Amino acid sequence: MNKQSRGQFLKTLGLSSKALMAVYCIGLVSACSSEEETVTPDPNTGNTGNNTSSGVTGTTTGASIDFTIDLKNATYSKLTTDGEFAVIGAVIVANAGGTYVALSKACTHEGTTLAYRKDQKDFFCSNHGSEFGIDGSVQISPATSSLKVYKASFDATANTLKIS
Repeated sequence: MNKQSRGQFLKTLGLSSKALMAVYCIGLVSACSSEEETVTPDPNTGNTGNNTSSGVTGTTTGASIDFTIDLKNATYSKLTTDGEFAVIGAVIVANAGGTYVALSKACTHEGTTLAYRKDQKDFFCSNHGSEFGIDGSVQISPATSSLKVYKASFDATANTLKIS
């Protein structure tokens, strides 16, 4: 399956660059939502929301990220292993050497979903090569803005991870 950016798709419809800018400027197409959103589970993408059977409860996107991951759930139990990561809604969560890290999942350069690299202990954008530290700071450009950092609190008794 070939993926296209929104701009590439609109160009296939015959829209010129000027028409694309007009579409973006007048708000017919929006890259971001200002509203909070609770994501409905989608087993095909791994994005989850308010459903305890999915292993995640709470708000995984929007202005008020606040969710809990059940690390006993088969989908997320891998997070107990050093170097593993999961993308949940708008957040990427990684086990960085026994410390849980939660950052915005989108590269600040062009919005590509990041991946965690265990050996480098960083977050990598496969689109243009930006790299971010586990504190969200830009290590290698073209990205120039840091990632949003979320608080990750591990509850060993319940075997859950709260992201807020």
